[in-house]
Parts: sequence; structure tokens; C-alpha cells
Amino acid sequence: MVHHSNEDAMNKIPLKSASGLDSDEEKNGGELMQDTAAAEEARREKMRAKLLAWMKKLTIVLICFIGIALISYVIISLCFSDWPKSTPYRNSTTTATTTATATTAATAATFVATSTEATATAEATFEFASSTAPAPAPPPAPATTTISTTTTTTALQQPPTTTATATTTTTTTIATTTESHKTLNRFTLTDEQPQEQDTDQPTPIGNLNLLDDGSMGAATTPAGGADTLPNVAASTSATAATPTQFADQIAIDIGENFSSILGVYQKAAVSSDNLECSKIGSDILSRNGSAVDAAIAALLCNGLLTLQSMGIGGGFLMNVYSRQERHATSIDAREVAPYAAEPDIFDKSPELSFRGPLSIAVPGEVMGYHEAHTRFGQLPWADLVAPSLKLCEAGYHVSKHMARALKIVWPLIKDQEHYKIYANKETGLPHASGTVVKPPKQLCESYKLLAENGPLDMYNGTLAKLLVEDLSELGSIITGDDLQYYSADVVHSITMELGEDTLYVVPPVSSGSVVAHALSILQGYNFTSEDLASEELRARTLHRFAEALKFGFAHRSELGDLHFIDVRELVSKLNSPEYGAQNRAKINDSHVLEGPAAYGAQFGANGDPDGTANLVVLAPNGDAVSVTSSVNSYFGSSLIGPRTGIVLNNGMNDFAVENNLYGLPVSQANTIAPHKRPMSSQSPVLLADRAGDIRLAIGAAGGARIIPAVVEVAARVLWFGQDLKTAIDAPRVYHQLMPDVLEYEKSGFSDSLLQLLSKRGHFLKLITNDLSSVVTAIARNATAVYANADYRKRGGVAGF
Repeated sequence: MVHHSNEDAMNKIPLKSASGLDSDEEKNGGELMQDTAAAEEARREKMRAKLLAWMKKLTIVLICFIGIALISYVIISLCFSDWPKSTPYRNSTTTATTTATATTAATAATFVATSTEATATAEATFEFASSTAPAPAPPPAPATTTISTTTTTTALQQPPTTTATATTTTTTTIATTTESHKTLNRFTLTDEQPQEQDTDQPTPIGNLNLLDDGSMGAATTPAGGADTLPNVAASTSATAATPTQFADQIAIDIGENFSSILGVYQKAAVSSDNLECSKIGSDILSRNGSAVDAAIAALLCNGLLTLQSMGIGGGFLMNVYSRQERHATSIDAREVAPYAAEPDIFDKSPELSFRGPLSIAVPGEVMGYHEAHTRFGQLPWADLVAPSLKLCEAGYHVSKHMARALKIVWPLIKDQEHYKIYANKETGLPHASGTVVKPPKQLCESYKLLAENGPLDMYNGTLAKLLVEDLSELGSIITGDDLQYYSADVVHSITMELGEDTLYVVPPVSSGSVVAHALSILQGYNFTSEDLASEELRARTLHRFAEALKFGFAHRSELGDLHFIDVRELVSKLNSPEYGAQNRAKINDSHVLEGPAAYGAQFGANGDPDGTANLVVLAPNGDAVSVTSSVNSYFGSSLIGPRTGIVLNNGMNDFAVENNLYGLPVSQANTIAPHKRPMSSQSPVLLADRAGDIRLAIGAAGGARIIPAVVEVAARVLWFGQDLKTAIDAPRVYHQLMPDVLEYEKSGFSDSLLQLLSKRGHFLKLITNDLSSVVTAIARNATAVYANADYRKRGGVAGF
């Protein structure tokens, strides 16, 4: 007998029978259950229909809400956006707004269709945009094989390797207004005015010293009072043209009445000696390039459009500020003396240091670009060269400043084949301003090699080989070893507390410490705008400025290349507020001191030529750059490489010479030695506030007048409460201790003011604006970013 468990039994009993129903009841119950299931299914279908209708209504409500939000966003953007303050992108902002509205509508329509058909919830996706070393060793024997790479050396302390930071932005793909980045294939054109013929007929000037007599015409003082805010829109209207149309469409201002523009922006700015170069730099920033990227791109441009002042055949000093690290780094890419240079090379013929093949020093410009880009660059190197390469091939207009420089050096360069592109074929004289020219085609080829092979190509590649051949043919003593063993110094910038702010200057061979010392003396006077309220007060203020500058210049001749002379103690003293207070106590408000020794001078001075350019950049992330670049004199050595088209510097002229004019011995700090850097007046300066934000980025061109110009403009902005344009436009005085002459610009000084200065013992000398220093600067406060380029050289600013 088989026994079954209770569990098995229960499994065999029908469900309803288990409830105790008989067979008929079970049958009827089964039919009832079928009816109940059908009704339940109908009820569920009805509920699904109601739920679907409810979800459709909810979707429509959500879409309406999103649409209202988007419309509100567009209205708020139009009312409160910053495009009126950054007019260069006014047209593109308007276009972007229109495009974004259409894009929003299309996206919303797609969203409705998707929601209706699938009743799916919207899913937002996000895209994130990133946002003292020893002196150089002599080269090996000639039999040494070529090294394929060039290494870099550092001086003093090596700063930490940093990468330029970019602001990270988040954009949603649903109903997001986006503005595409401007590409380097477009050039925005500004200041379009009818071209005028240059009424000044170029005349040869055989003696360059005629400049000291004020023979050149002065630039007209900018129109408008100091309190008048310039029309920013007039200088930054945006019109696009392709590079091939560039030369035919851009009309530069060649009139006599030129006024600079105070650019007012919200995020970023670039100020340089040429408007188009500033716009190239600004465009790089808009593409998420770093401050250094923008500086390099603008410098490469200025190396074409202002090649009379700077270029890849020269050198530079750069001051780079990282907002994230609150730290500044200096890059010294100045030219160096060739290995074959002897200390007495110019003793018998000092004039050879000024022009000709022996005046050429080993160029450092491009190696400096390499170092800066390696540490702080963000965009590919080729992207930085591309806009300048297109400019080179398209051509550009001769500026007023280039035309003046050509007139000055024409007797020295007119017979050289590569300078004939700047000559009028009918008259044989240099082209007037406004004439379209193209630089030597060989220079464009050199830019192309740099773009394709990278910056090191100039030191150990194809371009280096061509350059060495050029130098040899011209009679230079620079060899391939000089190029291959050249290195740019990367060191910490020097800091000094200036009130509640921090001043960053480049170590020697820069004169930044001279600027710092003058400012440390002046800050103790607690200047306000009242110190310019009357002629007597203004005379006292200018007297104090001149005296402070003398104390600074007294020590300049003791500075030099840190590889060859230890000046750390002196630099520390010059950047000390305590030492500034000591020298301030020596200043007599009623009279100058007696002779250079009274200011601490031990050695004679060495003047600087005027072929220099400065550029400043402020990036959206708060990083900043101030860089001064130079080929030394106008058109450097007056020589162009026949294979490379490069304007070659005359940097050897910056070393001290034996025939000193002031009865003082020559400082050994600046004598010639192989691969030594000459001392320079270049002073790229950065100033950050207590919060770590850049307050002022400034620098200047103009030889020894750079130092007074930077000091005066900085003081006017920081202490006299003047806006940047007013401070740069203001007439200046210049004093460099030796010679003992207080130079003053043509306009802005009354006879009574000059008499008050003369009574204090100053020997006065009038100079034209053509001989003045040229300042570029960017200032920032809680409201906006302000940029100005000196009207004296007709530079330009750009930003957004």
C-alpha cells in the first residue's frame, strides 16, 4: 500500500475543491472567474488610457515651462549680457543669440515628438570642456656630431612645472544656447577709414642722432578730455574677411589725429603694438587657449607687422602669472654673445656693435616660445603660428610707426635686396604709411618651417641650417654650435609688497628691480589726486618721480647676467621697502642732489636703442602675461637673412663699452663674454591684489625710457585714481641719471610748470612723442577688464 504525504495530496486537489465546493459549484465558479478576469483586464486598460492621457498633459506642461524658462533666459541675456562692453564680438553675439533661439525651438519640437510617441522622460547629457645654473659650457670640438634635441637650463631656482588652467564650463544638450568658437580662418577687421596719402615725403637721414634734435614730427595728442570715455565700439566693430582678402580690405588709421581706445571687457583682453595682432591673441583665448598661447600667437604676428621692432631674430623677457598657484614665472630668452666673441671685440671700432654682422647676437626669441609653450601652452603649437603665416602670405599695410622707422634707417638698408619690398619703385624712397606690402617670402617659408617642425627647428633643424648659412654669408661669427647650445632661462619672478598688492618683476637682465625700487620709494609719499591739483603740487610730484628714478638708475649699471655675476644681494635690496624708505629720506623736495654719486652710482650708464615692443594678456581664468620683445634697434643690425628672411638683431650693442661719456668706470657686470646676456631696460611687470587677482599688467618699449614710463603709468593708476587710457595718454617726464637731463614730452607742460622744475635744479630737454616710450597695459577691477595700447605707436586692444 502506497502512502502519500499530505503535501502530495494537497497538490492533487483542484483549487476550488480545496475550498470545499462540489463539482457543479466548481464549474460555475470557473465561469465566474473567467468573467471577473475579463472585467479586471478592461479596468486595467481604462486605467492605462487615463494614465497615458495624464502623462501627455504633464509632458505638455513641462515643455511649456521649459519654453518659458528659455525665453526668460534669452531676454535676461540680451538685457544683462556683457556684449555691449566687449564690442569686438557684438555681431557674433547677436548672431549666436539668434541661432541659439532657433536651435532651442528645434530641440524643443524634437523633445515634444519624442515625448508624445514614447512618453519617455527627457534625459539631459552634459559635455565638459576643459575648460643659479653655471655659465654655459663651451661647445665641443668641431668633430662632434649634431645633437638632435636641445635641452634647456635653469638659473637660480627652478619653479614648479605648471600647466595653464582653463575655466571648466558645463553645457546641456537640451535647449542650450551655444556660441561656436571663432576660428583662425577668420579675421575681424576694425577701424576702417578711407586711406589717406602720407603727405610727409620720406627723406634720407644720414645721421641717426638727428632724432635727438626733435626733427621728426610729433604724434598729435589724442582728442578728448581725460574724463571722456572713448567710443569702444568705434575701435572694435566686427567685420569678417578671409585671409586672402586681408590686405585689400583692412584700412589702417594713417591720419594725424589719432586717439587710442580704452577697451572695456568682462573676461579677457590683449594689448599690443598692433590691433590685428591683439585680435589674433584674443581669438586664441576664445578658443580656450592659455594666456601664454595668446601671447605667443600675438608675438608671432607682431614679428611681421612690427618687424622693425621685434621678431624671431631677436629675444624677449616674459613674466607669466598663474592665478591658480598665485605665482609668477620669468622666462629670459634674451640674445647671448656668440662663443667667438671677445671682450675687446668693439674696443677699436665701437660703431660695429650698432650695425652690421658683428652686432648680431644669438637670437633667443623662438627658444623662449618653446619654453613658454612647453610649460604653459594649451593649444597645439601649429595653431599659434597659423594666423601669422596667413598674414605673411597675404600682406599688410605699412603702419605710421614702420614708415617712420624706415625713414630713419633707409640710408643703411636701401641697397639690400630684401629691403627693396619696402621701397617705392618710382622714387626709390620707403613706402608711405598705408601702402600694402608683403614681407620677404623667405620669412613666410621660415614661419612655415616653424609651424611644421616646431620651434626647435630654428636651433637644430632645417631652419637652423639655413640660418647658419645666412649668418656665415653675412659675416657673422655665430655658428651652429651657438644655436644648438642656446637655452632660455626659466626662473621664479621676483616679488615685492606694494601696499596691499604684490608686485612681480623679472630678474636681471631685466630692469624690473629698478622699477620696483622707484615704486618702493614713491609709495611712501601716499600720493592722491590732490598731488596734481596745482602747478606747484604737480611740479613737486614730478620732481619726486625724477629723484626716485635717479636712485633706481644709479644701481642699474651694477646688474647683469646672473650666470656671470652674483647680484642676489643687490636685487634683494632694490626690492626692499626698507631700502626704498632710506632713499626716500634723502630726497629734497626743493632741489636735486649733487651729481650721480649722491644717488649711489658707481659705474657709467649704457643707453638702450628703441627697437622694442611690449604685449600684455589677461586670460579668462585669471592668468596673465607681460612680455617685452626686441631686435634692439629699428630693424636690428639692418641685415636680413637671404635664405630665411629673418630680420637679425643687433643685441651686442647692449653690452657696456669702454668709451664711457660720464667719467665713471665701466661696470664689469655688463661686459662682453661668450654666451652672456646683455643688460636690458625691458621691464614686464605684473601686479596682483590681496585676493590673488591681477590688478595691473604693464610693460613698455623705448629703450631706457621704458623704466620711467612703467613707473609713471603704474603710479597714475594705483595712486592718482586715473583710468588706464588717461594714465597712458598723460604727458611724461624721463630721467635716467646719466645724462643729467629731465626730458619732457611736447604737450602737457606749461611754462610755469617747467620753470618750477628748473628752479629745483633740473636741466630740461624737450622730446617729441616719436622718441617717447610706448606702453601697453591691462587693468582689472571688480567691474570689468580694461585694456589700452599707447597712442604714441598706434597699437590696439581686443578682448571679450
